Formats: sequence, C-alpha cells, structure tokens
Amino acid sequence: MSSTQTSRPSSIAMPASSNPHMDQKHNQEQDSQPPNDDDPWIRWTPWLGITSILTIFLCAAASGAILGVSHEDLVEDWKIKPAVLLAILSATSNIAFSTALATGVAVRFWLHATQGALLTQLHYIWDHGRGIGFIHAFRAGSEARRVAIIATLGYIVQFSTGPILQRATYQVAQDHLQQHTMYLDISSRIPDGHFGVIDVNGRVVAGRRAMSQARDWYRNATITTKLEAGYTCPSGVCTGEVEAAGFIHTCTRLPDREIPLLDNSTDGESVFLIYPIWTETVTEDGRKVPQINLTTTHSSSLSEGCMSLLKSTHCTITSATILYPIQVENSTISLRYSDLLPSSSQASSNTTHITSLSTPPGREIRPYTSPGDSLTAEPGTLGGPLIGLFNFLDGWLGENSTKTYTPVVNKTLYSSEGCISDTFFRTDPWDYTANNPFSQCGLLWDDPTSYVLRAMYDFMFRVALKTGSQGGVVEGLDLDPQQVANSGSGRKEFPVVKITSELIFRSDERYLIASLIATGICLGLMGSLIWGWWRLEKKVTLSPLETARAFGDLDNDGRDDGGRKGRGRGTIEDILEAVKGVEIKVPGQRDRDREGVTQVVRLNDGTGDGGVAKRVGLFGRKGMGESTIELTCRPPGAGHSGDNSGVAGGDTEIRQIVTHRHNL
Repeated sequence: MSSTQTSRPSSIAMPASSNPHMDQKHNQEQDSQPPNDDDPWIRWTPWLGITSILTIFLCAAASGAILGVSHEDLVEDWKIKPAVLLAILSATSNIAFSTALATGVAVRFWLHATQGALLTQLHYIWDHGRGIGFIHAFRAGSEARRVAIIATLGYIVQFSTGPILQRATYQVAQDHLQQHTMYLDISSRIPDGHFGVIDVNGRVVAGRRAMSQARDWYRNATITTKLEAGYTCPSGVCTGEVEAAGFIHTCTRLPDREIPLLDNSTDGESVFLIYPIWTETVTEDGRKVPQINLTTTHSSSLSEGCMSLLKSTHCTITSATILYPIQVENSTISLRYSDLLPSSSQASSNTTHITSLSTPPGREIRPYTSPGDSLTAEPGTLGGPLIGLFNFLDGWLGENSTKTYTPVVNKTLYSSEGCISDTFFRTDPWDYTANNPFSQCGLLWDDPTSYVLRAMYDFMFRVALKTGSQGGVVEGLDLDPQQVANSGSGRKEFPVVKITSELIFRSDERYLIASLIATGICLGLMGSLIWGWWRLEKKVTLSPLETARAFGDLDNDGRDDGGRKGRGRGTIEDILEAVKGVEIKVPGQRDRDREGVTQVVRLNDGTGDGGVAKRVGLFGRKGMGESTIELTCRPPGAGHSGDNSGVAGGDTEIRQIVTHRHNL
C-alpha cells in the first residue's frame, strides 16, 4: 500500500478481526488517556429516564388530587369531567413509562456489556421480554431474565392503573335540601252551603259544587295550584304542611267473629261492610258535637271447614282544621298519606289489617262545629262540611256484601249493592287451600279502612282548595259576611323543604389506593432498571450507531467532542457528529446469494464532490467461502476514470485489500 497523502477526509473502520494489530494499538492509545475530571456528572445522567419516572409519580399524585377534589362535587361544576382528566393523565403516564423503560433497558444493556457479556444475552436484554423473546430471555442468562421479568411486570402494572382509576370515580344522584316558603289559596273551614241544602229527611241535596270534587276524586284528577311564583315548585319537589279544613278520626278494633260459610243459618251476614252513620255525641259540658261513626268489616281468613274470620274496625270522625302534609312538584299537589295515616298496620298470614288507626298527634289544630251539621237542622238549612262528608262517604263508598249458601251445589256466594266490594275481593288461588277451596267458600277480602280514610282526606282537601280559591264565597249563595270571614279562606303562607336531585361525583378510595400501589410498584421497577447508571460515566442509548461504534464498526480515531478523551467518550452525540453526512447501503439477501456481486458504499463528507468511494467485492458461494474487500479512497477533488478502476490526472490512490473467511 502506497500513499503520498497527509490526511483523509473520512475514516473507514475495519472489523476488529480484520486487523488485530491496529485494534490493539488503538485500544492502548485510548486506555493511556487520563480521565477528564473536569467533565461534570450531568453529562452522563439519564435525565430523560429520571424525568419520566418523576412524570409517572406526578401523574399518580395529580390523579389522587382530582379524585379527592371531585368527591361530592356537582357534576355540572366540572366542564372537563374527572374521568377525562384521569384518562389524559393515564396516557401521559404510559408515555413516560415507555420512555423510562427504554432508558432503563439501555442502562442495563451497557452496564452488562462493560462487564463482559455474551452477545445473545445482550440481545435479550435489548429485547426485554417482548413476545416470545420472554421465553428465550430466561435461557439467555440471569441479567436478561431479570430485565425481561421487570419489563413484563412493568407493562402489566402500568396497563392496570388506567382501568383502576376509571373505576375510582362515578356519578350518583343525591337529594339537595333547601328551605323555601310557598303559598296556597285554601280554606281553614268549609262554609255551610258548599255541599248543598238539607232536605226533609235530614240528608243533603248535593249541588254541582260538591259533585265536581267527588267526580275529581273518582277520576283521580290531578290537583294543581296557580302557575305563579311562590305557588309552584320548579326543578324539584317541595314538601311541607299547610293548614286547611278537614277532619280528625279515631279508629279502634272490634272483637273478631267467626261464622260458618257452608251453613244457611248465617245467610245475610255481612262478609264485607263499609257502613257510615250520621250521629252526634255529647261532651262533658253538655255540648252536642256532630260526628260520623264508620264501621268496616271484612272476611279476612278461612279455617278448616270453611269457617270465616270477620274483622271489624270502628272509627269516629269529627270536623277540624288540620295540617295536611303535602308535596308539590311544579304545579302538581299530592297528599303524603304515610304521614296522615300512621303505619300501625300489621300483616297476618292472609291479609293486612288495622290494629290502631287514628289522626297522628300534632295534626289537629282545632276542632270546630257548624250549624249546618246539626241533627236538628231544619229542612232548607245550608248543609255543613261534616254532613257533606257523610253524604260523600255513604253515596260513593258505602257497601254491604252478604253471604248466601246454596246446599244443592254446596257453595257459598256473596251479593252486594255496589262494586266497592269487588275491588277488595281476593281472587288469587294461593289465598285458598284444599280444605277451603275457592269453588266452595272463596270469600276473602282486604281491609278497606285505610282506603276509605284516604279517600275522605283527598275529597276534603279538594273541597278546601276549591273554597279557598273563591275566598270563602260559595257561588250562587248569599252567605253571611261573618261566616265567610270565619272560613279563613285566601292565600296561606307555609314553609317547605325543597328537594332537588343533583348529580355528584363520588370517589372510591379502594380503587385509588390500588392505583397508587400499582404506580408505586411501577416506579420501583423502573428505578431498579436505571439504578447504577453512574458506573457508565457517559450518557448511553441503544442507537445502532452507538452499538456499532462500541463493537468496532465505526471509529473516529479516538476523537470525542473536539478531541477530548476519557470520561464521556463515545456518546451518541459524538458519534453523530463524526459520521455527519455519511451515506450507506447494506447488501440485501439476493446480493449475498449471488457470486461476485459488487456493492458500492459512498461516503460523503459534505464537500459535495463525491467524497470517498468504497468498493466492496463479494466472492464465493453460500456457506463457507472467502470475501475480498477492496477499499479505494480518493481525496476530495480528485479525478477518476469512468469505472473507478484507477486514478486519473496523477491523483493519489489509497488501496487496501483484505481477504478473510466467513460464513454467508
């Protein structure tokens, strides 16, 4: 080899096996360089990996903060929902995890490589257990196995944090309570004459006014109020108590009776009864107080031999101003019967019956009597509220169903005046047994007492609203002004509690804790991979250029960042600077299968005039053979012949031919 050149525009590194003497000399020169203690440690610190681990930690902390702040918060107050923010943080954490894992794998790769390692083990450290490489990593060695396990566990743990965090937040509907004031036009007393006029038989001839409220009750018409501010309850439900005309009741159980159904001796016996009586009672001071005595009876159960058990309830009803528990939603009003009728019923094996049923304490404001309710009222007298209620009860709800036994067919039937008994009749087959078959003595009813009392309260509340909206004046009647004033009609103000249903966020601390534990495990795994990076004393990556340089395929004559040697030598930035402008072409499989193929690798040093040409000739067949590598170097600006076989114009040529055995 001959040369008159003093410098080369680029250097072509040979494999270590092709010129051992040159490599040994190069290593001796490198080892003879003292470490550069002035080079700060910050140069080789893997800041990207450390920052990624810190990012994972911050994402976990931010997720916990979001779950804590959003707990019990209104959904409408969050323009960006916590679930969306958690998804963004989870995605950010995944990106940071990938970066931290890549940095950790690079650190493990180079730490193991500097200690001396098989190429197979270095490969599986780089592969870090991806796909079937996880199985091969177990066979490659302890370090490859450790990296594969840590990376796989890291993937699993990091993947699980996202779904766990999504389960940590959810929405629930919650009642929100607020104090408000509402108004209703309602009467505290019903003026005489609203229900009609007393006839010669002491009964009320009902007018169209009372008929309209009875009709609305029967049709279950919606009770509404004015569509004005203060009268309605928009966007929620308002509950409260309003003073209005009504009645008080006291109910007691009568002794039970048992009668045989398959016997003519009990024919005509009431097996279902709703029976009101108009009467009066005398107080201790001698005053006569009108009242309604209501008796209800029903066949509640059957014993062996078709023996019917009759249960009866007796109630006394008098006029009074009471507090109605109501509920208003928008402009719709409904009564809260659970507060009007105490829950003192108990269930037997076959039916539900009343043990005690009276007006709850605190409901009665004051009792009152009206001249139109007197038993001695003359015909033509304006009827009072209690006799009007009696007229409604007797006309719409009164019922008496009696039994009749027919021996020819050995069967008992019942007959009634109206259809109320049919609505309480029990027809389900499980209410009867083989000893008491439905076909012979199937006469069982539900207790009607609660239903009757509810109907009476509903009716009286409708009447109080009607008279209140008219200011106590009865249409078509010339009432005494004092009586109108005593009715207490007009707008009444009363407090209510407004209940609004609102969506709020709830956080489940169990899932949050699980997510934080998973993140902590992930941080520990990534930290274990990066741990020990300071022993490398340079910043490392797994760039192909960096690994090629380390394995002797690239060289820059020991130059590093301006010629410095020692600590920090050979970083990827240094290599990129050294090979800037280099163009390569790697032979394909087809080229390796053919004999005597020439590939050209052109190295361009950036001068634009062609740079250095490298001619590579491959000779031999597949399998064991010989390769001849011919290197032809031409300085910038030198001329050449068309086939590059020689140097024209007196230019100098540098040529080196290396022949070695190889396995293609």
